[in-house]
Amino acid sequence: MKKGILALLCIVMAGMVLSGCAARTASGTTATAAPVMTNSPMATTNAPANGATVSPEMSPDMNNGAAMGAQTGTTAGTMNNGTNMAGNTAMTPAQADRLAEKISDAVERISEIDDAEVVIDSDRRVLVAVEFEDQYQAGLDDRMKQMIVQTVQKVDDGLTDIEITDDDTLYGQVKGLGERLANATGLDELADDFGDLWDRITGR
Repeated sequence: MKKGILALLCIVMAGMVLSGCAARTASGTTATAAPVMTNSPMATTNAPANGATVSPEMSPDMNNGAAMGAQTGTTAGTMNNGTNMAGNTAMTPAQADRLAEKISDAVERISEIDDAEVVIDSDRRVLVAVEFEDQYQAGLDDRMKQMIVQTVQKVDDGLTDIEITDDDTLYGQVKGLGERLANATGLDELADDFGDLWDRITGR
């Protein structure tokens, strides 16, 4: 009888132990299932990448880029206008007269030259008439011509059409044309006379 009661108690205790283990296993399973909730923070973290918060941050940069492009276009236009203005070779009589004076002063610093008269037309052609020092006897040879051309271009390297004479008559005519240039209202007033002198000096 006692053995039967002990056996029943053992069966009951074993059942209780087993049910406790089952409960622990179930609770453990629940605990391991709980991390599924971690998907929620991930979704929250990913939201900005899919949301509208990124594109508004990008749009100012894009707008700035467009604005910069517009500014670049404006600058380019200004540069083009500057280039066009710089490329305009027409000069006023006052500008031509000042440039002629600078060239005349520079040419007269050549030791063999006593005096120089210079006149410039609207096409930036340069006529140079010179008188030499008495002791200089070589005249207007190639070496002297080269020296005068280089001197003119040191004053303004954009001057490429340069004609030189040491003829006394032409010297007086270049001087007279230069005096008229100082009082002219436009270089076109001297165009015909300048052209005639140019042709005579070049032998055309």
